[in-house]
Amino acid sequence: MTLGPIIFLNTMDKKILGELKIQLEEQKVKILADLESVGSRSGGADVGFDVKFPDYGDSMEDNATEVQDYTKNLSLERDLQKELSDIEKTLTKMEEGTYGVCNYCGQEIELERLKARPESSSCVSCKNQLKGQE
Repeated sequence: MTLGPIIFLNTMDKKILGELKIQLEEQKVKILADLESVGSRSGGADVGFDVKFPDYGDSMEDNATEVQDYTKNLSLERDLQKELSDIEKTLTKMEEGTYGVCNYCGQEIELERLKARPESSSCVSCKNQLKGQE
């Protein structure tokens, strides 16, 4: 029998839920700081970050290092943006009362999984299936 999201939240210890929310908010602050270190906020409909292109000089070696660092920062920015998006979605789920339910099977996500990775959106079983491990 599947418990609905509201029922699950009522059974989750409010202290644990509060601790997970604080952990997520702290992660969000850190990720925003990390994003600021590699880029600057861009405007528009979707506020995001534009990666800064480094300027080390005009020599061939400097140019190669600039391109290499820029490419690395682009990849880092994408990863950080994904993490930030996951955290923001999770905080929204907490506000809506739908936190802790697997997006794929509708079952409760294991508490130990949520403690280890509060932004998890799937239970261990579904995550393993998605990764092809079952």
